[in-house]
Amino acid sequence: MSSIVCLPSPRDPAAAALDFAIPARKPWSHLVKKGETLRIVDSHGQQAVDTLFYNAHDFTERYSAQDTLREQGSAYVVAGTALVSNEGRIM
Repeated sequence: MSSIVCLPSPRDPAAAALDFAIPARKPWSHLVKKGETLRIVDSHGQQAVDTLFYNAHDFTERYSAQDTLREQGSAYVVAGTALVSNEGRIM
């Protein structure tokens, strides 16, 4: 059984270029460019976040949980996890 280690972020939230609070069951979409960081915070605790990631230049390439699990060796997406696409590329 694996355990999740929560690490504090070294980033200053006040320095964020964008900051959104998304209500429960509401959609949100944004382009995250290469080199940018997306941080998802569960502000109420014990919530799941459903996410879809696509290549902005080729919508047939998408985030693959299976490929990420195989490459990262963990089912959890945590700080520093490299998301892997269905084409086997780091997103």
